[in-house]
Amino acid sequence: MIMKNSYELISVGESLVDFISDEVTDRVWDADLYRIFPGGQVTNLAANTARLGKRVALATCLGTDGFGRIVVEDVQRKGVDMSFVQQTDDQPTTVSVISKSPSLSDFIIIRGADTQLRYSEELEEAVRTCKIMHTSAFALSREPARSTILRLLAAAREAGTMVTLDPNYHPNVWPDVPNFIDMLRFAYQYVTLTKPSLDDCHRLLGTGKTPEEYAQIFKNWGASIVIITMGKDGVYFSGEGKNCRMVRAEDIKVNDVTGAGDAFWSGVITGILNGCEILDAVRAGQVIAENKLKYFGPIVDMPSWKKIIEDSKLIQFENC
Repeated sequence: MIMKNSYELISVGESLVDFISDEVTDRVWDADLYRIFPGGQVTNLAANTARLGKRVALATCLGTDGFGRIVVEDVQRKGVDMSFVQQTDDQPTTVSVISKSPSLSDFIIIRGADTQLRYSEELEEAVRTCKIMHTSAFALSREPARSTILRLLAAAREAGTMVTLDPNYHPNVWPDVPNFIDMLRFAYQYVTLTKPSLDDCHRLLGTGKTPEEYAQIFKNWGASIVIITMGKDGVYFSGEGKNCRMVRAEDIKVNDVTGAGDAFWSGVITGILNGCEILDAVRAGQVIAENKLKYFGPIVDMPSWKKIIEDSKLIQFENC
């Protein structure tokens, strides 16, 4: 029997293999050499959060192939419980080909096994008894995983589990839904906290709006807390009511942006799990993201939580 809150975080959704170009390029077809990394937003988040000392489980589906084994072995080494990882012979492990970039990466997604995540009573019970359930728009983009995750979101909300969602929408991964906005709006009725990037906002909701306007749309859908990461322009935070703040980004040399948003997520979620005030959790997320930007690959070594908190005290908020 699963004990109450036996997991602090259950990350549900996509696992895949990232092929990231070894050279900086704007287009994936211009690179000659690629390196392989386990990836996927919810998987990167699970690995980062486990490495920060939290009890984390990953629920996903992989192919019964070499790429699937790479993901399982690597993520498990980072301390993630893989009890809810499913495997299928019907689809290969999902693959992403990404250009290394100091700004916005080009990518190609070859979908596979991540779409095949199936419901189980054991997974629902784990979601009901954990502290936070996390998922993503990518994970919701295909059946049967979509129906599985929506069922788990409803169970989480009913049980009082906090729900976080990354709206990492891209039209290339949503081919079967005529109106993806309606689908995401439906999912957001269960969501407490969301963290879109500004690029996510542009793809989902069009350009030309202010961060405040984008945040209000997510709040209208159901989220209570919206954090918008804006690259060199910093972070916009919108909490309960009209509580909003801006964080200015540090001027750092950016090596690779891949996984920076996932690193930010791990700081926010770890901060919440450690009892931090939400603005302090945002500060921690910013510290971890800026650390990640200095290095190549989606998951990199990071400071201790004590060091993260010390560094985060130097980050100042500005009133909106």
